[in-house]
Amino acid sequence: MHNVFGLVSLQAAETVGLEDSAAELDERMPVDVVCVLDVSSSMSGQKVQLVKDAVAFVISEMQPNDRLSIVSFNHSAQRHTPLKKMTSEGKDSSQQALMQLFASGGTSIASGLDCGIAVMEQRRQRNPVGAVFLLTDGQDGTSRDQIQQLVCRARAAHSSVYAFGFGEDHDTTILNTIAESAHTPFTYVERLDTIRNVFAGAVNGLMSVAAQGIELHIVPEQGCTLAAIHTPFTQTSQENGSVVVHIPDAFEGERRDVVIELRVPAASVDGSMALLRASARYHAVRERATVQTPDSYLHATISAEPEGEPDAEVVEQRQRIEVTGTLESAIMQVEQGHFDTAQDLLRQRAEVLRTSKSQTRVSQALLAEVEDAQDRLKDEQTWRHGGHAEVTNALCIHKMQRCTTTDESTSAYVKTSKSLYANSRQKAGISRSSRCV
Repeated sequence: MHNVFGLVSLQAAETVGLEDSAAELDERMPVDVVCVLDVSSSMSGQKVQLVKDAVAFVISEMQPNDRLSIVSFNHSAQRHTPLKKMTSEGKDSSQQALMQLFASGGTSIASGLDCGIAVMEQRRQRNPVGAVFLLTDGQDGTSRDQIQQLVCRARAAHSSVYAFGFGEDHDTTILNTIAESAHTPFTYVERLDTIRNVFAGAVNGLMSVAAQGIELHIVPEQGCTLAAIHTPFTQTSQENGSVVVHIPDAFEGERRDVVIELRVPAASVDGSMALLRASARYHAVRERATVQTPDSYLHATISAEPEGEPDAEVVEQRQRIEVTGTLESAIMQVEQGHFDTAQDLLRQRAEVLRTSKSQTRVSQALLAEVEDAQDRLKDEQTWRHGGHAEVTNALCIHKMQRCTTTDESTSAYVKTSKSLYANSRQKAGISRSSRCV
């Protein structure tokens, strides 16, 4: 038996040239968005005004068939507007509700999420795509036990949940727990003046959802067995040795790469051998139809010649998986106070990346992430003042292969990771956000 690494990739088609045209409005499906906003006392002053400005931009991006609801929370939660179509009248009433928000009180993330998810649950009709945007800057020791149940409720209501941590003092652990449960990226808003860009990227990503309920079927062939499947998404094993990977959705142009480890029997005859086949079943949002793709096969060439160079894409995605594993381990070590152990892990991973024969755009972006993590996790002070949040953010975007902004962190290292994963509609929305005053 031989150990073989393979790669199964899915990529949603991307509509070209629609970013700033009227055709974009006709092509995309309408969305339902609930903004759940922290208005605790720590949000007073510039913070709450920046959040109002960010939500106002989201409102400006929406079309008449899109719907928006505004929920605020501190120690309790309040719904300010129901899900309302973003006609001129709907936009005006939403803007008025925004203007009335003010900061006071404590922080109960569970109360905010409960209220926001209830809005989604109570829909009599629903748009094809729905999401709850949760934004907070606070610490909350009361909500952690409720997170899994809340995310399950959101999923049952056909809504995703996106968590945004505002400033360096927010509760990164609870927001990352939300992201992990919801299979969405956690976003650290390090610079307060970038919140509008972050919301622009998030809502324009939703507006580009191309597929939902994706089931990726991976079936080993000819005596091969699946040793491991590296993906953050839920896996279901089948009796015939195959596995189904469940991916909630995909934006236009978005790619999902699943690294496969196979145990392959030795072959006595040279030639080509099929190792596995894969297919996908999903709901096409725009067409409102279920699509089944044909099988795609992974072949290997059996040869007595010395082993050739590994496939560049497989190496690249293995590097991504290995880096996310290292970042996760480093965070766990630091949480236990083992800063030196975390540094050793990061140093070893950086050296592997520097000496790799495969030097690509992705590998260089991964190296910058590891080097930045070394700086962010060097001591207690940097860990507590944004280090935990930034490294967790990096871990999430590489794991999920999705981000909500192209704004990189303030760092001594030139990072380019976010541009790897933002699609053209997100980039166009962020560009419009940056031009607005």
